[in-house]
Amino acid sequence: YPTFSQSLSQLFLVLFPPFPGPFPSFSLSPSLLFLVLIPAFPTVKPRLDIERCPPQQNWTEGQEGILTCNATGTPEPQVWCSKDGNSLKPGTRHPADRAHAGTYLCRASSELGTAERNVTVWVQCESGARGLGANWDTLGSWGSLGFL
Repeated sequence: YPTFSQSLSQLFLVLFPPFPGPFPSFSLSPSLLFLVLIPAFPTVKPRLDIERCPPQQNWTEGQEGILTCNATGTPEPQVWCSKDGNSLKPGTRHPADRAHAGTYLCRASSELGTAERNVTVWVQCESGARGLGANWDTLGSWGSLGFL
């Protein structure tokens, strides 16, 4: 739901005189005017929805991986994600490797608040992953947390 920011740089100043009768009269003293602040545009808290920030994402080892996580809100929120203290900027390209696999905490923040979502990145490993002691037949081709 829209809320209204208190930032004066985003507000219009509108003066309304009191209307004592059925017809507006602007001949009253300026001291009797009411001050009303109207937002230039409605503001909306940050939001991370499933379409713009899917909770599960699949990458393939050795190929380009992009963590997809965008937020809605006005003013536009800043979005960043982290896993184990390491940040990964959403929307940037990375050569996907097993170290990228895991659950990221993604946050969208603006002056109106913060929205959070957990995003799990799965990295499909190359066929050489058997050397890690994985049971390929049981686990299938998708590994989490960098190992199968």
